[in-house]
Amino acid sequence: MANWLKTNKHRLFPFIGVLLLGGALFTYYLNTTPSQEAFSSKVLDKRSSSGSSDSSSVIVDNDNPFKHKNRLNEVDVQNYIHWMSHQKVKADSKWTHYKLTSERVDWLLQKVKEGSYKHEEVYVEILTKWQNEDFATVDLDHNRVWTLLNGNVGKAYGVMTEEEERAYLQNPSIKFK
Repeated sequence: MANWLKTNKHRLFPFIGVLLLGGALFTYYLNTTPSQEAFSSKVLDKRSSSGSSDSSSVIVDNDNPFKHKNRLNEVDVQNYIHWMSHQKVKADSKWTHYKLTSERVDWLLQKVKEGSYKHEEVYVEILTKWQNEDFATVDLDHNRVWTLLNGNVGKAYGVMTEEEERAYLQNPSIKFK
């Protein structure tokens, strides 16, 4: 074994390095990604309306409507705004969404005001409009945050009607032109 190790260490060390780097990246991902047991608002709403909760997830803020398990970083705020906007915008691609509720908007606005974020003014402007139920420019709000996230697929091109929004909430995979 020792002889093999001496002759093959040039192969073994890069392998160990890749494993360690992969483990570190995986740990970082687990500690910085929001707890998203479900990506669709249907599942999130069923869980919250049934009163059940997942006791195995670590939740810092019990009042957190997103069930986020860590301190919010810049990308978390951007993602939550982006994903909530999907309920209101027309776009060719939408992978994730959270139901846009006043509880979520209020909570996120409070957290943004308490924190320190590079694009805090953008978030406060958007969330304040939404808090006042002003969704006339929600497609532009989506695209501002989508751009901050370096989006290249799924640019919003309009605002859904109330009828389209109801249909979308029933079937998030539905597309509108």
